[in-house]
Amino acid sequence: MTNRMTVFPRTRIVGALFVLGVLAWTVPASGQCVGTDGLELGACCQPLSANVPTFPQVALPGLGICWDNCAVTGQNPLKVDWTVPTLVTCGQYVSTLTVSDAGSGLLLLTGPLVLDYTRTWMEVDLSGAPVQVWRFVAKADLSWVPSPAVPPCPVPSCLPPFGPHPTAFFYGYVDYSSLCGTILFENALVLFHGCDFFMHKPGLSDFPGVFHPMRSYGIVAPHHAAQPFLPANFPAPGGPLVAEAVRNVNNVVGGGLCIAEDTVQSGLLAPLANGCLCPFAVAPTQATIRYFTGRGTCVDSTGLNASWTSLLISFPTIPWPYLVTTSIGTWTLPGVYPGNEIAWVDEGLFSYHDACTAKDYFEVFYGASTSQGWPVFPTTSGGVLTQNFTDMADNWSATVGGPYIFPMLGSIRPTDHLIYVNVP
Repeated sequence: MTNRMTVFPRTRIVGALFVLGVLAWTVPASGQCVGTDGLELGACCQPLSANVPTFPQVALPGLGICWDNCAVTGQNPLKVDWTVPTLVTCGQYVSTLTVSDAGSGLLLLTGPLVLDYTRTWMEVDLSGAPVQVWRFVAKADLSWVPSPAVPPCPVPSCLPPFGPHPTAFFYGYVDYSSLCGTILFENALVLFHGCDFFMHKPGLSDFPGVFHPMRSYGIVAPHHAAQPFLPANFPAPGGPLVAEAVRNVNNVVGGGLCIAEDTVQSGLLAPLANGCLCPFAVAPTQATIRYFTGRGTCVDSTGLNASWTSLLISFPTIPWPYLVTTSIGTWTLPGVYPGNEIAWVDEGLFSYHDACTAKDYFEVFYGASTSQGWPVFPTTSGGVLTQNFTDMADNWSATVGGPYIFPMLGSIRPTDHLIYVNVP
């Protein structure tokens, strides 16, 4: 098994690990970890509670990144804060994100941050200490905070004072990690707002228009002298799926209960091409186009397994050639959290068959992929985690056959399904 991991300086944001709403939780003894979230313990489509701690507010030094034609053209030190995540439904939390210019302290962006919890695993830092990680797919609708100053990178030009739209949609991931036996957390965050082709396409977007046809924007944390983040273009990994699961999270069971996850039975995440999609060019190779398909173990009443497939439909009218994976870069030092972790963001249109509802859907998924960092191992004896993670949440869903309600992109929408897998 290939391992992934990260080491921390022992300065951590304090977060009390108490009972969170409907989530079951027992404080671990010293040296122990929380362990499994329990979502793999139920039968197919069974309601159950999740074993997840309370997560604290966060303040981190960060980095704003701007790309033109898939090449970095701007970097700006930031301060990135988000409030205590509030549980809304099982596994979904809402927080408020604030992004400030690190030098002047000027507020730049703020807005709701939706965190869809996908899974947890164990890591070992370079000292050999056990660390538990909880991953979330992140969605944010960020507004510019008005000021007399010209907004610096990473404020998108679709927002005032240059553009007319009230918010810009960012997506990516957030990790909370805790040294086992403590109530201390460290965090990683990556958020991305793509070019017009993916964010402002007329007929598909809440906020259509021409604002930054070749420019994209990123927010990354942490970024500081002890652990700098380096923007870079890495080809995304691929191969047969070796873990982990899909999950229905539309809260149909009510009462805050979760639906048990459906273990991945088989699948493939296959890189097809590398290049630039903002605009179309063979270089720089910031984007990897990947074909992504898989099936779960659970079977519906008609005998069909849960399944999903990335789609290429009416491209470029529909802006996704299968799964589009965009390279953000890497943290550079192995001994400081999150280690030498490489980060990408993912988006694409999928067909999805839900074994719990026995229905077929078209869905737009967003999320992120990571690789390397500290060595990893699962919280239970089942499953084979490797260093290559992909975690995604849908942000638009329609039953096959319709109705198809547009627009389908541009802002936060409800989450119905999660996909979280590993490749070798």
